[in-house]
Amino acid sequence: MKRVVFSKSAAKSLARMQPKRRAAVVAKVKAFARGEKVDIRKLTGFDLYRIRVGNDRVIIDDQGVVVLVIDAGPRGGIDKE
Repeated sequence: MKRVVFSKSAAKSLARMQPKRRAAVVAKVKAFARGEKVDIRKLTGFDLYRIRVGNDRVIIDDQGVVVLVIDAGPRGGIDKE
């Protein structure tokens, strides 16, 4: 299992989310870290990946043994940053 690390901005975004949404996002990232199949896509032009969790998106950097969560939020603006 890979280790999951949250950046400062991701932790701040998760803290502002409703508890059910936050739990769903954390559960999906941990499922990816365990090697389970999730809805993931590589971002064009970057070495980053996006995981879809309902209407929320999570931007991650898969560094081998560590999954760095860069940001999380609603689908409208998260992909454009």
